[in-house]
Amino acid sequence: MPTVPINLIKGDSIDNSVATDYRDALPVNMYAVRKDILGAKGYMIEYPGLTKLADGIGADRGANYNERFHELYRVSGNKLISVSTDGTVKELGTIPGTSQARLIDLYGFNTQGIIADGRFFLYSPTSGFNEVVDPDLGSPIDGVWVDNYYFMTDGEYLFHTELTDETSINPLQYATAEFSPDPSLGIGLTQDDKVIVFGRYSLEYFTNIASENFAFTRIATRGQKIGIVATHAKCELGGGSFYITGGYRDGAVSVYAVGIGSAVKVSTREIDKIIAKYSEPELSGMRMECRIENDVSFVLIHLPEETLCFNVSVAAEFGKEIAWTILKSGTGDTTYRGINGVLDARSGKWVYGDKLDSKIGLLDHDVATQYDAISEWVLCTPFIDLETFSIDEISIETIPGHTTTLDATVAMAITSNGVSYPSEHWMQYGKPNDYGQRFILRRLGYCNDWLGFRFRGVSKSRMAFALMELTYA
Repeated sequence: MPTVPINLIKGDSIDNSVATDYRDALPVNMYAVRKDILGAKGYMIEYPGLTKLADGIGADRGANYNERFHELYRVSGNKLISVSTDGTVKELGTIPGTSQARLIDLYGFNTQGIIADGRFFLYSPTSGFNEVVDPDLGSPIDGVWVDNYYFMTDGEYLFHTELTDETSINPLQYATAEFSPDPSLGIGLTQDDKVIVFGRYSLEYFTNIASENFAFTRIATRGQKIGIVATHAKCELGGGSFYITGGYRDGAVSVYAVGIGSAVKVSTREIDKIIAKYSEPELSGMRMECRIENDVSFVLIHLPEETLCFNVSVAAEFGKEIAWTILKSGTGDTTYRGINGVLDARSGKWVYGDKLDSKIGLLDHDVATQYDAISEWVLCTPFIDLETFSIDEISIETIPGHTTTLDATVAMAITSNGVSYPSEHWMQYGKPNDYGQRFILRRLGYCNDWLGFRFRGVSKSRMAFALMELTYA
């Protein structure tokens, strides 16, 4: 009887709306790891869970670990707080508004800058928390710290603090982006200390020439005709490249990896269709963040109703088509609640805020739960043409025995239309310390047409799936 390997990294589906279209069935709460194992080039493992570290003041709005002060700062609700490694929270100041704040990650020697609700704040352990109230400040939306300046934009103008006074703005120290008349939505800093001004349809680069008024000048040869859709629709990965959600003036909103003089599209057709559900005003509050851990690089894109996860490491080796995952919380359609992850250098752990309430948590590779609540994972296969054949056996290589409870069960269902999965068969993934258990289903019956498989489950412990093989006759 012939045996064929089956891909679990990305499956197929059919649009269940009025549209007529084939769609990708992206994995949910599972991501691929590169490793030659048992004849496969990698395996799927459940996304890490979240365990509670502390209680903040409200929903999380931004964070930064300040290496100079050796403190983790967060805007939690309407408060600036510090969070210690043992979960102790200290209130440091009041931050207005409810939208995402910008805790400037490249901070001054003496202060941590915070931009929120069109206002600019400075905090230091010695001088405390203060708002910059210079009448020439305007309403900043984003900024960086570069060459002893806080460099900011209000969406139209570019400006910076004075070299000798971080609380002062000189009205002569204003400029505008000149490459394109589009709004300036965000600010970044390159590895070679150049300021990036992210417009809606342009990227411009500025360098410090210490001129008398506005200290920076535009680098005319570096301009790019691509931009971001929202202020926080960007993140820097590994100090080298930026990932953005945006695009060209004549194109739809997509996801790109941007370098000096280059922009490579990393979103797939499926990801573009998910993003296209939203208008640009609806995307104005979206956020992006990056994480590198265990030799895997991630980009997280927080949309209004979905959180998309791009596996940069897998995309580099096997292509972007199999590098995307959907992250969720719970067992329904609740979007992933963790946000604004920061590596705390004191503990070596990633600390996340929460979109829904005041929880502050640790990314935990030992559990699959999020604050003790189970979260569903889903894996689908591509469609397989087995008409007139009978399925004798399905086997999947797993890592049994590492579950801590008996709740590690998996539901398998078959579809013949790509939309509905009419019935499920439940089986045990593994039992504690039973390292020899195999994941096998036998005698699944005759096939009248093509079909696809779906596996889903919930457990307190993480699950992993490697090579799937199907034997038919």
